[in-house]
Amino acid sequence: MLSDSRSYEYSLKGDFTGSFFDLMRTRFLLSNTEIQQVFSDDITQELVYLPHDRKKIIAVLTQHQELLENVISSIKKPYLAYLTSLGVTSQSTLHLVDLGYSGTIQSLLTILLNKDTVGHYLISSKPGEHRIADNTATMKGYLKEGVKLGEGYLPLDRSMFLESLLTAPFGQFRGIRFNTFDKNKFDFYYGRKVTSQRYFYELEQVMSGALEYCHHAGKHQIEFNSDELELLLNNYLSKPNMIPRSTKHIFDIDDDVTGNGTVNALQFFGLA
Repeated sequence: MLSDSRSYEYSLKGDFTGSFFDLMRTRFLLSNTEIQQVFSDDITQELVYLPHDRKKIIAVLTQHQELLENVISSIKKPYLAYLTSLGVTSQSTLHLVDLGYSGTIQSLLTILLNKDTVGHYLISSKPGEHRIADNTATMKGYLKEGVKLGEGYLPLDRSMFLESLLTAPFGQFRGIRFNTFDKNKFDFYYGRKVTSQRYFYELEQVMSGALEYCHHAGKHQIEFNSDELELLLNNYLSKPNMIPRSTKHIFDIDDDVTGNGTVNALQFFGLA
C-alpha cells in the first residue's frame, strides 16, 4: 500500500529513528534493490525521525508514487490473489482478531480491500466506529477500551510480553509471490528469526498448557472477570522473578518497524 496516499496516516504512525533507507527497508519491507530503483542516494541516506518528519516523508512518497506502484505490484497482486483464495474478499464485512490496540492493520486492510471491518481486540484505544476512506472500521476491546499507550495501563504499556508469546514460528513476513510452476499456489518469504522463533517448540509448550487450562476452566465453570485478569497481568508484568529467568529467551521480539532491532521484554522493563 506504499503507493496509496490514503495509507500514510496509518503506516507512518509511531516512532522511528534512522535513515530513510532503513525506514523503507524495515517498516515497508522493500528490498535494497527496490529502494535504489525508486529513490536517489541523497534521499535514502537522509536521517528521518517520526513523528517529527512525517509531512516530509509523505511528500517524498507522493512524488514517487508511480515508481512505487511499479515496484510493489509484483507483491500486491499475489497478496490479493492469496486473500481471494482464502475467501476473504468474498465477505461483505471482515472480522479481525488481534491484541490491539490502535487498529493500524485493520485500517490498512479496510483501505486495501474497500470493505467494512470489525476488529476484536484484547485492548482497544479507539473503540467504536471510524470512517476509513469510503468504509467503516469498528473496533472493540474485550479487556479494556479507551486507554492509550503510555497512560499507565500496564497490560497495554507492557503488551510486548503478550506479543512475544503470540509470535508466529516464522521470521517477519516480507513478501509473497506466485509459485513459478503453479500460479494457483503461493511462495512466502520471511526475514530473520529472533530467539523466540528459533525456540518455538518451547512457545508451543506454553500454548499447550494454556489450552489445557482453558479446557479445565470450561469443564469446571471457572470464570475470571476483567478486574481479576488485570490483577494477574499486573503482577506478572511488574514484579521481578514472576516470570522464570529460564524462559527469558522466548520474550524476544523483532522491533525493526521502529528501527530498534531485537528487543527483549524482560530486559526492556527491568525484570530480567
